[in-house]
Amino acid sequence: MAFRFRNTIRIAPGIRLNLGKTGISLSAGVRGATVTAGKRGVHGNVGLPGTGMSYRTRLDKSPAHRRRVEQEEKRQHRTRNQQLVRENNPDLAEVILSLDDRGQLVVANASGQPLDPALRRRLLKDFEQDIQDWLEEQMERINGDMDLLLNPHLDTLAPNSSPPEYQVEPFTELQPRKPQLEQPPAQPEQPAEPRIGFFDRLLPGRKQRILDAWQQAKTQWKSANELWEKEVDAIQNHQAERILDYEKSLAAWRQRKEAHDQQQRVDDDSFFERLNNDPDLMTEVIQAELDALDWPRETLIDFDLDAEKQLLKLDVDLPEIEDFPDQEARLGARELRLVLKTKSQTQLRNEYARHVHGVLLRIIGTAFVSLPSLQQLIISGYSQRLNPATGHEEDDYLLSARVERSEFEKINFDNLEEVDPIFALEAFELVREMSGRYQFSRIEPLED
Repeated sequence: MAFRFRNTIRIAPGIRLNLGKTGISLSAGVRGATVTAGKRGVHGNVGLPGTGMSYRTRLDKSPAHRRRVEQEEKRQHRTRNQQLVRENNPDLAEVILSLDDRGQLVVANASGQPLDPALRRRLLKDFEQDIQDWLEEQMERINGDMDLLLNPHLDTLAPNSSPPEYQVEPFTELQPRKPQLEQPPAQPEQPAEPRIGFFDRLLPGRKQRILDAWQQAKTQWKSANELWEKEVDAIQNHQAERILDYEKSLAAWRQRKEAHDQQQRVDDDSFFERLNNDPDLMTEVIQAELDALDWPRETLIDFDLDAEKQLLKLDVDLPEIEDFPDQEARLGARELRLVLKTKSQTQLRNEYARHVHGVLLRIIGTAFVSLPSLQQLIISGYSQRLNPATGHEEDDYLLSARVERSEFEKINFDNLEEVDPIFALEAFELVREMSGRYQFSRIEPLED
C-alpha cells in the first residue's frame, strides 16, 4: 500500500512532500526563490524556511528542460507563421485542416465541405511549407514528448556534481544619508562712518543731520545683527543635532551591517557542515531540490529522512501507463500526410518501463547530490492500477531499490546515452516482478 508515511502535503503541481513518522518532519517547498542569470548560467537563490538561510543551485542543468524550451520555441514560431499566413491571405480564414483516422489530410471550408479540387490543388501548392508545419505540429501532438518520456535518466546528476552552495545575502538596509546643512543668512552690513566734507561744516545743521542719520543706522544695524546672531546660533544648534543624529544612525547602521556580514560569514563557513549534519537544513534542501524537478507527466514524491541512520526513503507516485501515447506518427515521405501506427502492447509497456526506471534514477541522483553525506537510500515506485477482483483502482508498488552511493557512483555519467535505465537499477538491491514483455506484477517494497 502506498502512502507509508504519516502525512503528505502537496506543495506544488506535480509534487507531494512527506512529513515523516521518524526523523525529520517539516513541510516546505521552493519559497522565496529568485532567479539570476549570468555568464555562469541560470541560478536559483532558494530561501529555506525555518533556517534563516538560503542556497544557490543551478537551474539550467537539466537537458530535458532545455529540450522542452526548444520545443516550445518551435511551436510558438510555427503558430506565429500560421497567423501571418492567415492575416496575409484572408481567404484562408475559411479553410479548415484536419486528419482522418489514417492520417490523410482533410481540407474543408468553414461549412465542413471538401474544397473544390482546383482550389485544393492551388492551396497545397502555394502553402506547402505552411501545411507541412501544421502536420509537424499534429505529429508532435500525437507522439507526445516521447524523447522526454523515454529518457528522464539523461538528466541524472553524477554524485560528485557540485552540491548546493550557500548564497550570501547582501545587507539590504540603505545607509543613512548625511543631512544637507542649511546655509545661514548673510550678516547685516554695518553702516560705515560718514565723511564730513567742507560744505557740510559750513551749512548750519548739515553736519549734525549726517551724524544723527549715521547713529540711527548703527542702532538699526545692532538690532538686526543681534537677531542675525540668534538665528545663526539656532541654525547651528539644529544642524549640530542633525549631525549628531546622523552619526548615531550611521554608527548603528554600520554595527548592524557588520553583525549581518559576520553572521553571513559564519553561515557560509558552516553551510556545508550543516548540510551534512543539520536535519532541518538537510530536509529543506532535499525538499527544494525535489520540488525543482520537472517531469513530462505528473510525478509525485513522498520522502522521509532518518537523520540518525543517514537513510532517505522515497515513495514515487508514477504516472499510469494509460498516460502514454498509444500511437506514433511520422510524416509521409511523398505527400502531405501523416503515417499513423498503433503501438503494440509490448512496445507500450517497454516505453513505460523505461520511463519509470529512468524517473527513479534521476531522483536517486538528485538525492545524492543534494545531501553529500547521504550514503544510502531506499526508493520505491508505485502506480494506480485496476484490481480485476474489485473493479477499483489501487496503489500497486512496481519496483523498489536500496541504493548505496558507492554503487551508484559506478555508473558512467559522462555517457548516459548508452545507459539502459532498466538494466541500471538491476545493479542494486532491487525488488521487481517484470515479465519478459515488461508486464509489472505487484510487489512488497523494501523496508529499513
